[in-house]
Amino acid sequence: MNNIFQKNIMAIAGRNESLADIIRNTDYAPYIEVLQTKSGDAIPVVKKESGHIAVHSKFDPVKEAQRLIDEYDCSQYDCVIVSGFGFGYHVEWLLQKVKKDATVLILEQFPWMIAAAIAHRDLQLILNDKRVILLVNPDEETIAIHMKGRSSYKTLFITHRGSFQINPERYTNLQRIAKSYISTKEVNIATLAKFEKLWTSNIARNIREIISAPPAAAFFDRFTNIPAIIVNAGPTLTQSIPYIQKHYNNAIIVAVDTSLKVLEYYGIEPHFCITVDPQLINARYFEGVHTKRTVLIADPMVHPSTFLFYSGRKAITGVAFEMMKWIEQTIGSYGNLRYGGSVSTNAYDFAKRLGAHPVIMVGQDLAFTQGLAHVKGAYLDDHIFFRNYRTYTVEMFNRFQLTALPKIFVKGIRSRQVHTNQKMMIFISWFSRLNDPSLINATYDGAYIENVVHKTFEEITFQNSGLNIWNAIDEIYTCSVPDESAIALRSENLINQLSEMLQQTGTMDAMLQQAIQFSEELIQNIKKRKTQSIASLVKKLDDIDKKLTELSVTKNLVGLTIQHIIHTVTEGYEIDESVTSEQEKVALKSLYLYKGMLEGLQYSTRVINNMIVLLQQ
Repeated sequence: MNNIFQKNIMAIAGRNESLADIIRNTDYAPYIEVLQTKSGDAIPVVKKESGHIAVHSKFDPVKEAQRLIDEYDCSQYDCVIVSGFGFGYHVEWLLQKVKKDATVLILEQFPWMIAAAIAHRDLQLILNDKRVILLVNPDEETIAIHMKGRSSYKTLFITHRGSFQINPERYTNLQRIAKSYISTKEVNIATLAKFEKLWTSNIARNIREIISAPPAAAFFDRFTNIPAIIVNAGPTLTQSIPYIQKHYNNAIIVAVDTSLKVLEYYGIEPHFCITVDPQLINARYFEGVHTKRTVLIADPMVHPSTFLFYSGRKAITGVAFEMMKWIEQTIGSYGNLRYGGSVSTNAYDFAKRLGAHPVIMVGQDLAFTQGLAHVKGAYLDDHIFFRNYRTYTVEMFNRFQLTALPKIFVKGIRSRQVHTNQKMMIFISWFSRLNDPSLINATYDGAYIENVVHKTFEEITFQNSGLNIWNAIDEIYTCSVPDESAIALRSENLINQLSEMLQQTGTMDAMLQQAIQFSEELIQNIKKRKTQSIASLVKKLDDIDKKLTELSVTKNLVGLTIQHIIHTVTEGYEIDESVTSEQEKVALKSLYLYKGMLEGLQYSTRVINNMIVLLQQ
């Protein structure tokens, strides 16, 4: 047995030395009893207080494994993710069924299971198989690293039932992480495709607001050790209102756009309000808002109507988007915020950048507490729905949100469990990874967030710092608003840069048209195997690429609207699955990229012309 262990551990070490060290130092005896089955095979029996669990069949684990794997047409998949290793019988059979170039990712929770398996079975064929990636007790980052570049693969999920019953919650979570990575990558590409032109257009249309407003960074590090309360719009926000009112003068109140009207209803004027969504429907959260003193911290990509509806004070953030990065390079930094997919993540990061401590979240249910998607009064009022969707009420909208995605039940803050969904699980995961000891979740009920301190209102008290928060905000804002001469200089600098960019667009357009033609010819020549013609076309495309890179407009202009093209190409989408030739795949990707660049160039040229007109007004 010792000889078997040594051979197996050497195989593991050849692929992952750190994992081998963990297994070498793991004693499986307290957890596992190994039995011989009637077929003569070794199986693990896990010792549990509630009763021992046989991880494989006590009669014939090989036949059991074959029945499990034969339920699937494994040959149709590029990636198979297996939850649970056990003693590997099912993995052995799986490797006989999958493609020669497939990926088999094994998610095993317990190091002692691997230690027992390699002590009792010769598993070198599995451990040395290049298709196999064995992850033991992996965290989200580890799974993401090994899923990188595979999010476009046709993926099969297999749960080993014997392993699953040892710890159903943990194995479900491991599988959820892997699934969420795939869905997140797909969503990222779809989001880029849907929104990047809208983002570009909104920034262009907001250019007067951008150059006229102070940067959000003016407030960074100006409120060190002052408590902040982040007011989100979860269903239990109402229960937090007395706490917010009690500490209004002692803490910075940072609202998200969806909670602003609710706070206004209760007579609370937040110090800051965060808004980031680029869509028109989100701009309407500010329709009818009366507050003037609250500083709206606005992403430059929000819908222009936001600035029409909100007549109070505004400051602009930076953003990691090509067009805004270019503007900041020209006229100065505005201060970026971290993004986690929800405005609540931006609000948290803004509070941290203020220097606030502690940061207290309320209304952060991230669940459908009490059967609601948001606190009553947070989303668009009945009259807005009636005006736009005459048969679509707030109740119908709430019901749609509850049923749009499959239900997931997680541990609650006060409730035993609460209903959430995959979208909100992404945000739960984002906050759980922060490991920020200064972050306190004081939300009345909703999803319990791991690695975040949870406290009741009674447990959170803080002294009056003596700082008049409104006076400090007023002073910073007044000193940061650019005067007319500064605005004129910013406008002039941008116009000069935009005009220079436009001078190159005609040249670039012609070069991309030619590159598309050469790429189409290249694909045909690859199919016909005309080696000499292929070499000639590749050289022509190389020459065009060199000339494109010499144009500064390449990164400044085309990058504005082709991020989804880049992601699509790198992840393998839009490439015909019937194409097997690697040469042809590369040529197809090149064609797709050149077409995307041309489309981006033509769209961006129109946007930049519009920007110049706005700046000249």
